[in-house]
Amino acid sequence: MRIIKMETRMSKRHILKEVNAKSMCGMEIVVEQIYENIDEKSFVEAGIEQNWLPLSKIVISDKVINLDQDNTFAHPRTGKVFKVLNS
Repeated sequence: MRIIKMETRMSKRHILKEVNAKSMCGMEIVVEQIYENIDEKSFVEAGIEQNWLPLSKIVISDKVINLDQDNTFAHPRTGKVFKVLNS
């Protein structure tokens, strides 16, 4: 009897990456931005390293927050406005 081992590659659709955000008064915090795999199926089939595109969403305290067009958001606890610096 011959056993054939099949290997299945599962890829992630989204990941979180730490990014810096800064308020107008100079306070800096670290938040997690959501990144999406831009072409999941093609990359898995080709065995190529995945490419990630930053979405305009961040995660703070298990809450997903949409970024405004200028990459700003209001902190859910303090209400202070922060801008994501590196996305």
